[in-house]
Amino acid sequence: MKKTEEEMLDAYAGVGAAIYQSSGQHQSEELSDENKEQEKGSADHVTVVYPYSKYSVQGKELMYALRSLKKNVRFGINVVVIGDHEDWFSEEITFIPHERTSENTQVDLVEKLKLAIKSPDVTDTFILSAADIYFMQPVSMAHIELPKVSGLIDISMYKGIDADNASHTLSLLEKESLPCLNYDTNTPVVFNKELLNDLISAIPDKLDEGCLLASLYYNSQPYPTLPVLLDWPTDQVLLPVVSQRPEEKKVVELLTHKPFLHNAASGYSEWLVDFLERSFPDTSDFEA
Repeated sequence: MKKTEEEMLDAYAGVGAAIYQSSGQHQSEELSDENKEQEKGSADHVTVVYPYSKYSVQGKELMYALRSLKKNVRFGINVVVIGDHEDWFSEEITFIPHERTSENTQVDLVEKLKLAIKSPDVTDTFILSAADIYFMQPVSMAHIELPKVSGLIDISMYKGIDADNASHTLSLLEKESLPCLNYDTNTPVVFNKELLNDLISAIPDKLDEGCLLASLYYNSQPYPTLPVLLDWPTDQVLLPVVSQRPEEKKVVELLTHKPFLHNAASGYSEWLVDFLERSFPDTSDFEA
């Protein structure tokens, strides 16, 4: 653990210019004047964007994620779902249809976020979350804005397509002499439309290969801030559920000081569904 933290700080100390600066000028022509005008009145809320594919979710993850959002977010939000539609969606969800474009979830994510960037229903600064991320304690925007990393990008921690994505990301960051911290932590993350658009416009061919988008985005910021290093037994941020039946007493104890819970594919189970139902029994405004 200590070694990992030292390596992380060494990497952080080597911050260079942003990747998107290699494209010369900001490339934000896709952000129309109409889009920007409509966002002027959005300071009272922040959009939470959910990329959603029925292919990759399990059960009613998104429904419980939205219930947790409604219960525990302590600032104004609107919700935009990009991807597939569910019959239970209410009018409180802004739905943007998008067919899955790739089996590589990171490639598909970029295509969905291009729609988010163009949409006037998505605020200039927005939160990207996922169906398998739950808000377990009351949170402010500061909880989400705080940058979080799991350490350095380690290809050996991934398999298959995910390993390829990590490898592509690492190669690109090393080529640009940028830090190689892993910001893809299964926690909600904040993006700025203009900066994200600049990044996507600068390296479209690389993103088509598949990359860890959050890691590219945050490692390439010109004025980064020191991130929090996640370590689930000790941090006060995230509890990952990876087993079918964890010890519930321990889960409850850990969640007293952790705002976020993420269930891996291996962690989705009857126990989890029951736990989420007991945690969030009340329907939300996002359900018809």
